[in-house]
Amino acid sequence: MIRVEEALAELAKLRPLGVERVPLSEALGRVLADPVHARSDWPPFETSAMDGYAVRAADAASAGASLRERPGLVAAGDPPPPPIEPGEAVRVMTGAPLPGNTGAVVPVERAVREEGRVRLDEAPAPGAHIRRRGESVAAGTRLLDAGRRLAASDVALAALAGADPVALFREPRVVIAVTGNEIVPVSEEPGPGRLRDSNGPMLAALCRERGVSPVRIERRRDDPDSVAALFADASGGIDLLLTTGGVSAGDLDLLPAAAEGAGFELVFRGVSVRPGKPVVFGRRGETLWLGLPGNPVSSAVTFHLFAREVLGRLRGEKHPAAPRLTARLARGVGPAGPRETYRDGSWRIEEGESVVEPIRSAGSHDLAAHARANVLVRLPAGSGPFAPGATVECLLIGSAPAGAPETGTVR
Repeated sequence: MIRVEEALAELAKLRPLGVERVPLSEALGRVLADPVHARSDWPPFETSAMDGYAVRAADAASAGASLRERPGLVAAGDPPPPPIEPGEAVRVMTGAPLPGNTGAVVPVERAVREEGRVRLDEAPAPGAHIRRRGESVAAGTRLLDAGRRLAASDVALAALAGADPVALFREPRVVIAVTGNEIVPVSEEPGPGRLRDSNGPMLAALCRERGVSPVRIERRRDDPDSVAALFADASGGIDLLLTTGGVSAGDLDLLPAAAEGAGFELVFRGVSVRPGKPVVFGRRGETLWLGLPGNPVSSAVTFHLFAREVLGRLRGEKHPAAPRLTARLARGVGPAGPRETYRDGSWRIEEGESVVEPIRSAGSHDLAAHARANVLVRLPAGSGPFAPGATVECLLIGSAPAGAPETGTVR
């Protein structure tokens, strides 16, 4: 059995999958393989920020100035017009290229048209309502770093830079397998001794939150032939086999032996963590196996600790781990015991301070309690008890509360 940090160090050795070029319209949530640089200034020329009149600074130095209106107007998309002549005002629309010599733009509501002339209600400030070339982005600026998971705003920046198609890391192909004789589909009414499958939908949803859509979800009985077939069928078409259940030390915990029998090398088996000690990681060639415990809370916690790391590494994320933060305990908690312990917590901002309320739970089967958590409170092995007001480290697993500060990452 190894420590959490040792298990994470093994997972950190994983490298991203191959690179592919993808239409920008399909890039949301994917991870950049190459940085994106601006190919030109933005704006690429001086433009008007308002519908109004482009004027020379010297001609608009005082309120009440009356200027000759140039016939016509300049709209967005028009070629740059000739420079402004002395005593002249040029009608421009928002986004229009400005004529040379423009010192300011006077909004239409601050000007009055009078038979071929324009009277200014007020003297504009120098540079008013002018968008200067390159004031937002200069050509050559790095807009997005490799390893960044693309948000909608990132897609907009990539479009501004003309990055279409865009170089992205390939998405991992994941198969989820839930084991256990007691498991029935969610849609079925469980009979005596049976349980609905909560782990399969939960793990699929957690994968999708990380931007990965599982290839399929399977259910396997605790049967040697069924479990052996699961690993025998894991081929080059699968990057990660993610299982839950069957990895502890009981008579029906068949997966580790079946994996080894199918040629998987077990990198680690058992991590000193609570909940989730039986977690297993192995590989056969390019195919990885991560076996999570069957209890739903244990499965969720080890997903956030280890599966998130695996998925993030494979898809090229720069910071794959869950963000970490510090918070003050709203109430005390007992000692951690000999294993690094993660407790469900509800994190909030209270009078500008980061506060976490430990959630009372009946155990690693208590999915209802876990569902209320937005953080996992980390208690180092052998630490505690912790009094109310003590500062603890937390892993962010849900939505941050309003007003929350920026959070860092593990590494």
